[in-house]
Amino acid sequence: MAVRTKHAHPEAKSIPGKAPTALLAACRSAGLRRTRLLERVLAVLHDRVEPVNIRELQTVRGIAGACNPATLYRLLLRLETKGLIRRIGLHERAAHYTLRRAHHHDYVVCRECGDVATLKMACPVEKLERAVGKRTGFKEIYHELQFYGVCPQCDAP
Repeated sequence: MAVRTKHAHPEAKSIPGKAPTALLAACRSAGLRRTRLLERVLAVLHDRVEPVNIRELQTVRGIAGACNPATLYRLLLRLETKGLIRRIGLHERAAHYTLRRAHHHDYVVCRECGDVATLKMACPVEKLERAVGKRTGFKEIYHELQFYGVCPQCDAP
């Protein structure tokens, strides 16, 4: 079952709109400079359950009008390169972004409109992930699972 809600993350314990200290510390450790834009983007990603695209980020108070789309894109690219966020979606469609969390989420992406929905079901790959680690000796193994299809809105006659 896919869920499209865009409410605060149930594990979020920070003040809405404020980037958690641990995220800012991770950015600092990754060599990123603390800016208001960085703080605001991290706060939005932390507070959202569903991945968010650049267009949605540009409408958020504190981000809207604070920078141009290219600046926002470069920030997201740096966060992705440093392994702090995950990019989801089709290459030719608008990308969606989400924080990398201790508990990962898997997604289904519409091939027509590029919409992204979180799968609310047990991950079928976690057992395989543990087996791969055991067999290879690799540590800190993770996976990113995305399914592709046509969403109900695009499939409607």
